[in-house]
Amino acid sequence: MAVCDLERGHGISREQIRLGFIRKVYGIVSTQVTVTALVAALACGPLQSPMITFAMNWPNCFHWGSLLANGLALFLCHTGKNHYPVNFYGLCVLTAAIALDVGILSAMISAAGLGALLVQAAVLTALLVLGLTIYTFRSKRDFSLLGAALWQASFGLFGFGLLCTIFPSLNTSFMGFAVSFLGAGVFCCYLVFDTWRIAHELEVDDFIEGAIQLYMDIVNMFVYLLDLLMQLSKDRRDG
Repeated sequence: MAVCDLERGHGISREQIRLGFIRKVYGIVSTQVTVTALVAALACGPLQSPMITFAMNWPNCFHWGSLLANGLALFLCHTGKNHYPVNFYGLCVLTAAIALDVGILSAMISAAGLGALLVQAAVLTALLVLGLTIYTFRSKRDFSLLGAALWQASFGLFGFGLLCTIFPSLNTSFMGFAVSFLGAGVFCCYLVFDTWRIAHELEVDDFIEGAIQLYMDIVNMFVYLLDLLMQLSKDRRDG
């Protein structure tokens, strides 16, 4: 049924429909973030040893399994975005795969005695997400122009990440700090851009797409902030 029919027949305005869409997106994202935080908390506690053992003893299984799970989930979400329950299956697989990645990362950092940095990164991420979300919804600016620049920046970050797998020394000292800072900034901008798209551009049936974009922005922001804090902590210890 068209939006105009809904407005005439049931007294539902476009603003109410958009508000319902936004609530649905943020409800899904809140659930994803809660699941991820719960897995990370368990990874720093009772599941720390088995997670580290799995990642250390079967690294190829972990990396390729994570890659395939993320790829399958994104494929399901894209091809079945308008078909329930395929879209929710893809969303659940993606959330589980990313939560496991964050959990293993958290387990390793906690085992190294840097658990406080996880809390600091989580608090910083929460504050930035809250502040940037409020700013975007209240702002009257058009953030559509951010899209092209952010794509190029994220491609550069991806390329640098590939180089770091070949030359690990690149991710040290000033270069590692600069890239972590840039990465955190890029995903802060992505959060603004995707929040603007949810508020103004996405169709009301694209709630799965909107949720995935926000969730990925938040997770990537957390990871880059965590890496930035680790770089700073290392510099202080070296000093």
